[in-house]
Amino acid sequence: MKIKRGFNQVAAIAKTDFLGVLRNKTAIFFTLLFPLFFIVIIGFTFGQSGTGDMSRISIGVVNLDGELIAVNATNSVNSTIGDTFVEALQTVNFTVSNYGEYGDPETNGTAAYAIRQGNIDAILIIPANFTESLSFQYLDNMSMPIPTRAHLELFVDPTQTTGSVITQQSILGFISGFVKQYQQIAMQQAPADMKAYIEVLTDPLTVTTQDAEITGNELQWIDYMVPGTLGLVLLWSGLNHASMTIATERTKGTFQRMVIAPVSPTTVLLGKFVSNLALVYMSAFIMLVSGILMFQVNLYWDIPVILLGIFLGSLSAIGIGLIISSLTKNEEAANSIAVIISVPLQFFIGAFFPLTMMPEAAQYFGELLPFTKLVDAMKDIMTKNLGFDAVVPEMTYLLISGIILFALGTIAYRVSLKRL
Repeated sequence: MKIKRGFNQVAAIAKTDFLGVLRNKTAIFFTLLFPLFFIVIIGFTFGQSGTGDMSRISIGVVNLDGELIAVNATNSVNSTIGDTFVEALQTVNFTVSNYGEYGDPETNGTAAYAIRQGNIDAILIIPANFTESLSFQYLDNMSMPIPTRAHLELFVDPTQTTGSVITQQSILGFISGFVKQYQQIAMQQAPADMKAYIEVLTDPLTVTTQDAEITGNELQWIDYMVPGTLGLVLLWSGLNHASMTIATERTKGTFQRMVIAPVSPTTVLLGKFVSNLALVYMSAFIMLVSGILMFQVNLYWDIPVILLGIFLGSLSAIGIGLIISSLTKNEEAANSIAVIISVPLQFFIGAFFPLTMMPEAAQYFGELLPFTKLVDAMKDIMTKNLGFDAVVPEMTYLLISGIILFALGTIAYRVSLKRL
């Protein structure tokens, strides 16, 4: 009878706490709707077209080709290849704006001013002798062509760190393709017995790239983001809500009445834990179902392992939240501390980009976080279709860290009781 009564008390506390969250609009957003909001933004940004949509890259072109220049002691005005180059940029769907000069950042109407104002992402300067160089119009005293390279200048916005890299690589990729086309046209003019040699000299290496047989499914970029979003669920639904449980009761003045009620402190704690765990699972469910329905994410669903991973990760998230909630004086302080902790952590768990891209010290810190282990395990399960045996080290780490952090949260809870 005691066990049944204790179970009913835990269920009652969990139900009351859970329904209280559902009536709180702010809590609903952060614990339930934030993962949905995140997956929708990521999906619509990258899920369909990925990073290959050239129309998002705006190039300011300063086409000097066609200006009057001296070639072999005679004046030349020819913009044929320069114009073709600009047309090709537009054909592959870059957004192209034309400027008369590079200019300076203070003068409106110049390319330099436009990139400083954020109107364009890059500046590409085509030299005045672009056509003359690529059509071998420079001759020596023997009327033999003088090999002359054309020199393009590319400027990107250094304040857009990640964006400038994408912009630069996209434009350089286009230039590489343009050069290939140019080589093929030039090769057609070469003597027949020299074509084979010239082809090898101009293009000595060939590379084929393809996906290794790891996933078995053809995955989109958003598919790789879903496991990382589960880590965010723990931070925003688990840690943030757990940090509010005791602090909210203390702010409302109901914590003391709840403690002196005919239920044990352990029962109250278990009720709060069950409520938090239910919110985490609900948040994860909403996020995963949204990904399936809206973006047709193509993942492997080893449900028992996924549920186990979320549970073990929740121990750590709720444990940290309990520590915050028990040691703070009111709801506002708890919320502030939770945000200060959870916002930076989301960049160290591999949810947005691999830890290997970060400085070595940041990598060590990220590897210590239990949320990183959850993300790693879920990636192996959901994208690589690996079995439970492949993620045993991560699950073990989650279990140990979860027990430690939840135990510390329980201790903090006990300490808060003594302060009443």
